[in-house]
Amino acid sequence: CQNCFKPRESHLLNDEDLNQAKPIYGGWLLLAPEGTDFDNPVHRSRKWQRRFFILYEHGLLRYALDEMPTTLPQGTINMNQCTDVVDGENRTGQKFSLCILTPEKEHFIRAENKEIISG
Repeated sequence: CQNCFKPRESHLLNDEDLNQAKPIYGGWLLLAPEGTDFDNPVHRSRKWQRRFFILYEHGLLRYALDEMPTTLPQGTINMNQCTDVVDGENRTGQKFSLCILTPEKEHFIRAENKEIISG
């Protein structure tokens, strides 16, 4: 943080900060269903869920059922804790997919075309 010199992540859990955070990117992506095992051929054919993602300036990536700001997010990925973002096509069998690696889990997202995922 430029104001107090503490790590920026220490400010992220405050609801007031979340309400004041500026979105820097938003759009529709597809999210792999929770618990998908891409090594299992049956799981590879599971339907991905279309969600509206918003990346905020403080590093949170939130996703919801629609783009309305009042809709409660279904999930959040803290990009400050992200260790890597890698091409997911080899694992998922899906074009234009990415794997967001965090200490807790792997998040698989994909776009409908190359321009969106390269954004």
